[in-house]
Amino acid sequence: MVAALEADGVRIELETKATPANVSARTLAPFRLELRVKPNGERRPMTARVQLPVTGKNAWPAADVEVRDEHGTALVVSRGGIEWHVLRFQLPGETSAFFVQAVEPPGGRAPRIPESRRELVEEKSGLRVYLPRWFDGRAAALSIRFDDSHPTHLSKAVPILNEYGFRGTFMVNPGGHEPGSRRRSSFEEHRSEWEALARGGRHEFANHSAHHRGADGDADMEAEIGDAARAIWQLFPDRSRLLALNLGGGTRWRTSRTLRYYLDKYHLFDASSGSLGMDDVYGNRVEQLRLKLDQHIQRGLWCRIHYHYIGERLSSSEVNFRDAMDEVKARADKLWIAGMADIHKYTTERAAASLDRVEAAGADFAFRLKCATDPKLYDQPLTVELTPTEFWPADRFVVRGDRGAPLPLRTAKVDGRTVVRFEVAPREETYRVGLK
Repeated sequence: MVAALEADGVRIELETKATPANVSARTLAPFRLELRVKPNGERRPMTARVQLPVTGKNAWPAADVEVRDEHGTALVVSRGGIEWHVLRFQLPGETSAFFVQAVEPPGGRAPRIPESRRELVEEKSGLRVYLPRWFDGRAAALSIRFDDSHPTHLSKAVPILNEYGFRGTFMVNPGGHEPGSRRRSSFEEHRSEWEALARGGRHEFANHSAHHRGADGDADMEAEIGDAARAIWQLFPDRSRLLALNLGGGTRWRTSRTLRYYLDKYHLFDASSGSLGMDDVYGNRVEQLRLKLDQHIQRGLWCRIHYHYIGERLSSSEVNFRDAMDEVKARADKLWIAGMADIHKYTTERAAASLDRVEAAGADFAFRLKCATDPKLYDQPLTVELTPTEFWPADRFVVRGDRGAPLPLRTAKVDGRTVVRFEVAPREETYRVGLK
């Protein structure tokens, strides 16, 4: 009898020690798998565990995955807060078929715009217009995250970040004390301080769920994610509602819906993976960060790190935290150090952007920037970079948008060459480049 198997990189097993039950699987279409389970006399409750590949050629879009039975009914599936690709669901006692499938997001998936569409070169003069990979043309991006709205974030992390001039992302649990629960709400106990931090506007808040306890069912999950989102929106009434989401390690979430449902409804993006944990228990954190930063700078990537509690005999000592910030400071000229939402916005806007040459009067050069993102959510300015030539000297540039006023310009050095940079809104607009 087969109780565990693999199909196109998907691992399926029955979580029963010794069982006569049998499970089979076949691929029906990309990201659609049929599971058929025969109890063969098994009388004990059974749980199916399905692990989806999230890297490689067979990687599944885990945020879009649901499970339905042969009647089309969506099943309640249990997942870990930072392991959304591992699904567990209960099986009935009779022979049954189940379908693990990724559903198309509402509105479909955004079309890929080739990288070549983010660069223009005027054939006659060689003038180059380019959208750098990162804001201000930095080599890489860095986000510094803090989980669980712990009091030491207010007493230690924020002052030290401010001292270094860095911006942090604080994954908060803004729910109050729940009746009948012994769990304390650290955020509630320090609410006035968190509100003051929000008013300061320097740092970013993100959704870590209302209470960091997981959820049992659709309604509970809706409340845990939705209440946290609304609380943060209220703290930042003048900012975009787009937030990072991390449901938290060690939590379990039971829902019949896809994660995409919650992401779309509450203007969230999944930030649960790809981050380097900086807790001292892992050992050699400062050295690991040094290596990670250099790798990301070399490859032009987004480096993510996260902390829990800062202080002596806590998850990260203040000494190690400061040493890590020193490593960041030593590379600050190459890094765009920003909140997770702003970095996500820039990468999404840039991926949805293109440059097109348009006719210009006289000797001017004109191009049109197009960006397909929602301007109500995606409001992070994009950097435009011009590479001067003999005909277009850097000290004589004038750039105007649709409103006609000259834009602020600045120069920088890239591989020994001078470039001119300026910021633009992520929307469709024509820019005219002229000379003084």
